[in-house]
Amino acid sequence: MSYQAKIKRYLQILQSIEKSQFPTSAEMICRMEETGIKVSDRQLKRDIESLRGEFGLDIQYSASKKGYYPGNEDFTFPYFLKLLEFSQNIELLTSYLKEGSDISEIIEFEEYHSFKGLGYIHDIAFYIKNGSEINFKYKRFNAEREKDYCFHPYLLREYLKRWYVIGLLRGTNEIRTFGLDRIISLMDTGKNFKKVKQNLISALFKNVIGITACEQDIPQEIELVCKAYQGNLLKTLPLHTSQRVIRETADEIVLTFNMVINFELKQRLLMISTQAKVVKPESLKLEMKEMLAEAHEFYKAPQT
Repeated sequence: MSYQAKIKRYLQILQSIEKSQFPTSAEMICRMEETGIKVSDRQLKRDIESLRGEFGLDIQYSASKKGYYPGNEDFTFPYFLKLLEFSQNIELLTSYLKEGSDISEIIEFEEYHSFKGLGYIHDIAFYIKNGSEINFKYKRFNAEREKDYCFHPYLLREYLKRWYVIGLLRGTNEIRTFGLDRIISLMDTGKNFKKVKQNLISALFKNVIGITACEQDIPQEIELVCKAYQGNLLKTLPLHTSQRVIRETADEIVLTFNMVINFELKQRLLMISTQAKVVKPESLKLEMKEMLAEAHEFYKAPQT
């Protein structure tokens, strides 16, 4: 059976487990049949074992509820699901191209520049896995000249349609972030480095929106009171994986988060500031009020 057929089955299994409460084998088979995928109970169980053994997904079975569920709250499950969904979309677009269709008549990307730098992902992922030191030429947005960096890469991260590599400059302990779209050229130095901060960086950026973080950052409990419409939007597209609903009425929805307070978070909160307000912590609430007051004064100033 083809690789793409296996990907389709994997995707259906994970979507069923994510969207349903303890889906049974029969329910997952039925869902697959509705999408045109025929699978036996034996094949389904082999696929689940493959997801566990080959990809490390902690899929558990509840004997009392006779259904499957994610065994822990690590980030492997949603990331793998996202990759499978992306693979499915690529297959769909590829099929249109093979038919000679004009892809621009079918799909329009918000910004084609978001593809810039993607060619480095494969190599950088390989270097991260092998602990390879890299050297690259980099040109910042506001810089006149490019600059050479010797870097120990730890993590690739996507934010607002751009990809970034996070790690340490050689000889320092400072966490640095570089946009892949600003890299001019890249190669490995032939040297390896010891990943002394692997767990720290991975844990830190799980509590961060965006790409700005430092070792001293500590996640804080943030409480947000939203008007009903905005609250429901955030329920369908959470601001962060730590998002929880703690109270809900016909008029408002109260959400909590456990996040590092950084520049990107404040920008996201400003985007929804007419529909959602910070109530905790007090320091962030006051900072948001100051930024909104500054914006108000900026709009009052005469144009030059």
